[in-house]
Amino acid sequence: MARRGLVLAFLLVLLPHLGKQREPAGAGAASGETETGEREEETCQRPQWDPELRLAPDLEKYRKNEEVTLSCSKGLQPSYTRVRCSREEQTIKRGKPVNWELWLGRDSSDVWTLIRTRVECMEVFQVVAGTLEVSSTSIKLNWTCNIRDACQHMQATCQLAGPSTPPCKAENVMEQEILRGQKGTFACPPLQPFTIYSITISVPPSTILFTQHLRTKAMVPQKPEQLQLDASTGTLRWKALPSCRGEIVGYQLNFTARRAHDGTFLNFQQVTVNHSVTQYTPPPQSPGSKYTVTVQGLTAAGAGDASSLEFQAYISVSGQYLGSWPRTAVTVVVVLSVMVTLSAVIVWFVLSRRRKAVPIKAEEDHYIELQPYENSDIYSMIKGKSLSEEEAGTGGQDREPASSHLPILESSGD
Repeated sequence: MARRGLVLAFLLVLLPHLGKQREPAGAGAASGETETGEREEETCQRPQWDPELRLAPDLEKYRKNEEVTLSCSKGLQPSYTRVRCSREEQTIKRGKPVNWELWLGRDSSDVWTLIRTRVECMEVFQVVAGTLEVSSTSIKLNWTCNIRDACQHMQATCQLAGPSTPPCKAENVMEQEILRGQKGTFACPPLQPFTIYSITISVPPSTILFTQHLRTKAMVPQKPEQLQLDASTGTLRWKALPSCRGEIVGYQLNFTARRAHDGTFLNFQQVTVNHSVTQYTPPPQSPGSKYTVTVQGLTAAGAGDASSLEFQAYISVSGQYLGSWPRTAVTVVVVLSVMVTLSAVIVWFVLSRRRKAVPIKAEEDHYIELQPYENSDIYSMIKGKSLSEEEAGTGGQDREPASSHLPILESSGD
């Protein structure tokens, strides 16, 4: 018993001395003081947030209530731009006390709030995936703002990306809209097809959150101009279309054949040529047919308005097919036809007059020829044709034979 008491007394005397000897090595952690004399509960370690974050000042430890500015690379922004070390929160974990560092962040209302999530660099403005719609006359998108501080003064701008070049003329559209809230929809006013516009989302005076150049989609082209037929070669020609409404990919020609005399349908033919071709010579056509040809420009949106032309079938001359007759040739043919008709009328008239003259000559012998006689004032002499023997005998057999000549009648002037 006496020995046990001596041991206990020895330990009671020794333990205080051992505690004093170990105090310089561990007293700072127990009492909250560092080697420099600072208390651990009044400092915060560098936060283990996004590696892309830039801290100013950049230190390993920060004093309590010391403000730190956060920033990111271009196009990104942290959820809090200013933070500060607050204090350590002590909790019991597995029967042991655990210290937690607390950081406060300041939002747009200039109020410091407890940061409960990991601070990261993120895009302030985002276009919702799949919502960007570009048509031939409009651009529309849905947007979200991830950082409340940056969503207060956002401004969206839609304008022509550059000056238009002749012959394509585009109006200089300038549309500005203030975006409010943290999500919404932005749409440009009516635009022109196949034209480049710039969409910009910014925070004044110079912070660009989003910018992109977009081209409106193509439309069908306008009607080709100056469609004509070369009568000497039978070649169709037209003026090339500009790429104002869309890139010209080709031209489509439609040929419809009908009978010239009654207009009944004969056949239809469609031909597509390259965008660089502005003339086409169709194959020889059937004589006596009338043709209608239409020419349309083609873009990615389809065929545009058509220019049309009608012409007669080609005429074969010495095995070669020529185009429809020009106006001068038609005039010559008409004049020749009139002359031939007049000549026929004249010949018919002459022949008819000649036929009438023949019987008149034959009857002259039956006329009474009046001649003057030598010893009288007026005498008449009738010369008749001698009667034939049958005519002489018709009067009967008892009659005396008549004289072979008619009697000569003589009369005096009385």
